[in-house]
Amino acid sequence: MRRSNTRPIGEVLSEYIDAFRLKGKLAEVALLHSWEEVVGGNIASRTKDLKISNQVLYVKIESSILRQELMMIRSEVVKRLNEKAGSEVIKEIVLF
Repeated sequence: MRRSNTRPIGEVLSEYIDAFRLKGKLAEVALLHSWEEVVGGNIASRTKDLKISNQVLYVKIESSILRQELMMIRSEVVKRLNEKAGSEVIKEIVLF
């Protein structure tokens, strides 16, 4: 016998995400996981720490040369990361 109040799990999860306002945080996690794919393995291997706060991505870079190169292309990296996340998750990248 099937219950009449059953619903698809996707619908229930969507309601849960909306109720607890988790959509933004889930987008941030997706963005952080796509870092290596967007910038490449070479750059990602020299990255120590990634953190998002108030739509700013903070990235700790080991190499000053690499940091300087990323400074020149950071607007493109922001654009590609947001495209990968599916929404505007970050507005700026701070390299330190």
